[in-house]
Amino acid sequence: MHSRIPVLFIFLHGVQLLLSAPVQNSAESGEPWFCRELECPAYVVVKSYENFEERRYEASCWMTTELEGSYTRAVYLGFMRLFWYINGNNAAGEKIPMTTPVITRVAPTTDQKHLTNVSVAFFVSPQVADPPKPNDESIHLSSFPAGNFYVRSFGGYAVEQDYIKNIKALMEDLKVAGLPFDNQHYIIAGYDPPFRFINRHNEVWLSSA
Repeated sequence: MHSRIPVLFIFLHGVQLLLSAPVQNSAESGEPWFCRELECPAYVVVKSYENFEERRYEASCWMTTELEGSYTRAVYLGFMRLFWYINGNNAAGEKIPMTTPVITRVAPTTDQKHLTNVSVAFFVSPQVADPPKPNDESIHLSSFPAGNFYVRSFGGYAVEQDYIKNIKALMEDLKVAGLPFDNQHYIIAGYDPPFRFINRHNEVWLSSA
């Protein structure tokens, strides 16, 4: 049985930073409701389906780190690397505002019960024109081109098996709908800190082919 504690522990380290972030009403800023007071990548909904939607994301930049091993451990280590980067572990010693979501890019493996070979990334706000160089050499700046993604959303405190279940469900829905998608990787997006107990929001993304 997979414990929920490690996943929650990952985000406890970010609570102080999240609480100190500038509060901005999502309705006023034009952000989706689930981004709440944090900045998130811009997109438009191309089409809504019964169990998922197609989104068109603008080009964006992300601070990224790659890891191998068990999903829970990899996400924990990746999150902490990136958290310390935005909290001043960079060449400029600058603190960078927290954004959302934290995404985990997963490469499929022959093991369908567990997730391995992942990269964890923090969205870089367009307002940060020249992100400072990371002191940690395992972190690098990635540029994501504009593109379309199929997105399935679900609530609750999500753990590894919840993501696997929803990824499989999204793949099946896309096959039934006859919509081609990139099966070389998929993305897990988490939006909420652990102190949010209700109305939580999680997503899995598949890139359109």
